[in-house]
Amino acid sequence: MIKLNCIFIFLLLTTLSFNSFSATNYYKCVTPEGTTFSQFPCDNNATVYKVNTTINQQVGPKVDYTKQLNELERESLLAGLQAELRSNQHKLAILDRKKDQADYKQQQRLNHILAKEDKKRIAADIAKKQKVISKNYKAQINMVKKRINKLQKKIDNYQ
Repeated sequence: MIKLNCIFIFLLLTTLSFNSFSATNYYKCVTPEGTTFSQFPCDNNATVYKVNTTINQQVGPKVDYTKQLNELERESLLAGLQAELRSNQHKLAILDRKKDQADYKQQQRLNHILAKEDKKRIAADIAKKQKVISKNYKAQINMVKKRINKLQKKIDNYQ
């Protein structure tokens, strides 16, 4: 019984110390079964005790994480821009390969055994088609290069 009372007092004092009250009352009652402690009076003979607690609020240092968050956002934007730049550079390489393939196909047309008149006619047709291919290629390349330049400027601004 005494062990239970000691445990109760310990728990009572522990819980009271976490409360924000500056003073708390508890009651001690002596009965034929033994001494008990309670938050509430057990009878008219209960003795009132007061527990004074101090409020110690421990507060850590106030830290402003704005700079770190801005840096993380900048790094994220930079990584996205660099990925888009790589993507556009790959597009340039693909366009180069496609143009080379189209030119090669046109040149292969002349390698067939043909009469002189047919070769001249096909050579003229090939020249026209290669001009169209080059014109389309240049337009696509210029568009991708402009995008690369814009991305490079944005990347330079973030670094």
